[in-house]
Amino acid sequence: MNGDNGGKSENTGATGALEMMSFGGAQFAASIYAAFTAYYLMMFFTDVAMIPPAVTAVLLICYRLFSAVDTQVIGLAINRTRFRDGKYRPLYKWFALPFAIGLAALGMTPGVYAPLRVVYGAFILIICDLSWSTLHTASLSMLPYLARDDISRTKFMSFSNGSSIIAFILVGTFLLPIASILGGEDRNKGIALTLALLAVIALPLLFNAYFNLKERHYIEPEKKSAIKDVYLAILSNRRIMLFFAGLSLYFMADAFKNLTAYYYISFVMARPNLLPWIIMSGLVSPLLMQPVIPRLLKIAKKESLIIFGLFSASCSSLLMLAAVDRPYALLVCVVLYGAFTSIVANLVFAVMASFSDEIRLRNNISMSEILAATMNLGSNLGAAVASGSAALAMEAFGYSAQSDVQTAGALMGIKVLYIICTASGLAIAGAVFVIFIRFGKD
Repeated sequence: MNGDNGGKSENTGATGALEMMSFGGAQFAASIYAAFTAYYLMMFFTDVAMIPPAVTAVLLICYRLFSAVDTQVIGLAINRTRFRDGKYRPLYKWFALPFAIGLAALGMTPGVYAPLRVVYGAFILIICDLSWSTLHTASLSMLPYLARDDISRTKFMSFSNGSSIIAFILVGTFLLPIASILGGEDRNKGIALTLALLAVIALPLLFNAYFNLKERHYIEPEKKSAIKDVYLAILSNRRIMLFFAGLSLYFMADAFKNLTAYYYISFVMARPNLLPWIIMSGLVSPLLMQPVIPRLLKIAKKESLIIFGLFSASCSSLLMLAAVDRPYALLVCVVLYGAFTSIVANLVFAVMASFSDEIRLRNNISMSEILAATMNLGSNLGAAVASGSAALAMEAFGYSAQSDVQTAGALMGIKVLYIICTASGLAIAGAVFVIFIRFGKD
């Protein structure tokens, strides 16, 4: 969107596959970092950087809380700012390079005194998170203005989530094997080189999104609303607050599973060689679901589909109790979990876009970026609870990073975190969304 059209929307031409692929490419780039933090950040600090689990817990909690706060500041800054060449997509241009540099530096933990390693890790995480949060918020904020109806928006998110899943597959499945090839016996060096390679891949994808995306349906409000009015529009809406509460619980539950997958497969199953393949199998099923999800909207409402996905994912997680250490049984459970949670992960963005439409129509406030920041707040608060409690629980149950065999207490703690905490969080999130729908009928 050019800056010389007087603030009017650029509403010419139909949305094409190139735009959807460019949108997905930006999400792929951002998801490289998200996948690393989801699967390997706790392991990286405890097993590679050799930071004690208790210290790691504090670091992860602080990181998630910082991320929760910085998204709010970023969302507000975007709300108050407009560039010559658009509202959201110029952020890809400005933050692509800092993101790539931070990603490459993340794995370069120096072999120095432990407190200095903690300081270095915290500093790089701040750089990465500020860049990632800006890019992610820009993508979510842009969605309501790339397309107008639920099905078209869901198609955008199918490209986006599909690209994100591919990034998670590549990082979750191949990061450690590639690191072993590049670094040999030096795992630190291998991870550093692998993250640097991923940064080189991410950079052109972000610039490509800047050049190819069009904010067709964005119209700048005639005047900026007061900050108080912006946030009161969210806080005064019970349905929006319930939506974000349920979303936070969903992110918390999913974080429990992601954070502890390495430990469950490595120690409970005692098959660490299967870790990349089980992670990949859990991501292939949601990838295959992406073309199906827009079609589901023709037979059911998006809110009902989200509830179905949450309760079904909770059941598939509980089935892992029966699978125990049998690889094929666990594989089936992981595939089902991935398929059901993909419904949730896709359609929540369509709900958020609907809220943006509703508030803009009622209050003439541009709210998309604030809603996106609030969604990031929910995801980070949920992940903060999971990250901190998981690391502290590992310490309490007696997990030892230097041991190839864990105690019975440590194994039980890993099972509880990987299965029970995940299933419980998803079920409670489903209950919250049931109430959310009920308020919509009043």
